[in-house]
Amino acid sequence: MSMPELPEGKDFKDALVDLLESIALEEVSLAHFVNAEAEKIQKVAKSKKITPEEMIKFQKNISKTMRSTIKKEMLLQFKLEDILDFKGKGKKDNSCGGGDDDPCKEY
Repeated sequence: MSMPELPEGKDFKDALVDLLESIALEEVSLAHFVNAEAEKIQKVAKSKKITPEEMIKFQKNISKTMRSTIKKEMLLQFKLEDILDFKGKGKKDNSCGGGDDDPCKEY
């Protein structure tokens, strides 16, 4: 597997936008995933041919899946908080330059 090519010439604003877009895309993916799980639950709930043992096994599987989804949501929240903290530090301590061409100026 080859390493991804990173685009050159990205400024601070572009990097922040890319990071925020990556979070948004992951959130959309998780929403689709949760919706698919909900559809499975509805299908199983309507089934008349499922045994209690099968229902318990199915419920445990859904529980594990949702726990994993919640963990991913927490990681995305941490990522968002880190991005916002980084953005704020760039403004406060002028680590982004502080001049007229400061990429943090817009934030």
